[in-house]
Amino acid sequence: MSTSASNSNAGGEHANSLADEPDWGNPNKSQVRRDTTRAERISGIAWLTIGGLFCLFISVLYIGTRLSLGQASIPVPWTVIFAFFMNRAITKTALLWTNNRMVAGIPVWVWIFGFVVLAAWPTLPFGGDTLVAGNIWALALMIAGAIGGMWPLLPQFSFDAPAVKQ
Repeated sequence: MSTSASNSNAGGEHANSLADEPDWGNPNKSQVRRDTTRAERISGIAWLTIGGLFCLFISVLYIGTRLSLGQASIPVPWTVIFAFFMNRAITKTALLWTNNRMVAGIPVWVWIFGFVVLAAWPTLPFGGDTLVAGNIWALALMIAGAIGGMWPLLPQFSFDAPAVKQ
């Protein structure tokens, strides 16, 4: 095959991919990639869910972080902020894998379920030590993680005037 034929073919494939993704390159619109298989999308959501569980374990593990200043010990619950932004990023990334908001919400729902299981761990028949402290920071962690993960799933409204097509 000649070089010019292969270049025109590559250009044709690129043109077709742009036709499949009408908002490609628009910085104001995110869209689901359409050049992935179903298996790739499922594994993408699965890896995001695993990332959400990792975020949960880090958040629960370090919720009691304290900063010692001389004789004073000040609580620094940085994991509340971490959980908010990490779950938000995970959900926004999930929305790049699927248009279905229920599917994109799987990582945050698993995060919430995991938090409830860890909080209820001592009361379970096979449970043992307390994993989530029973204080205001743990409640703030649950609320911040849930809000951060669900925020991107809310409908987005634009305050711009609608474009008129002629």
